[in-house]
Amino acid sequence: MNASKESHQPEVPLRVLHLAEDLIHYLVAIAMIFLAGYVLFRSAVDFFDKSDYATRVIGGINGVLFVVIVLELLTTVLAHFHDSGFQLTPFLIIGGISAVRHILTIGAQESLGEESNQSAFNHAQIGLGVNAGVTLVMVVALVLMHRSGTEAS
Repeated sequence: MNASKESHQPEVPLRVLHLAEDLIHYLVAIAMIFLAGYVLFRSAVDFFDKSDYATRVIGGINGVLFVVIVLELLTTVLAHFHDSGFQLTPFLIIGGISAVRHILTIGAQESLGEESNQSAFNHAQIGLGVNAGVTLVMVVALVLMHRSGTEAS
């Protein structure tokens, strides 16, 4: 009887820890939903601001892409409830979206002439090259995962 009682004791703390982990995942998911909603709302409000049109469009695209990133992260958090394993695919997608977002922002700033000196222009070109490389690596990784059948999403 004593051995039976000892074997059940570790299960209770583990159950409590799993419940605490699930609660935190729910709280994180709710926070992400509110964050995505707030950023989307602010992006819409800022779009109708009195600033020039090109700046509003850049801000709107940036805001919407940030919301997509947050929603991809939310998908990863929610996947915890279906499968406790590590989800690689959403992180590759998030990395790709982030890199493309940065490319679009740099390109838009360059087209508006916000970068005026040669040093800033060189820095922007390096940023574009690095982000293009990151995007390429993310796409290749997604294709390789898909072809190998080890897709973890």
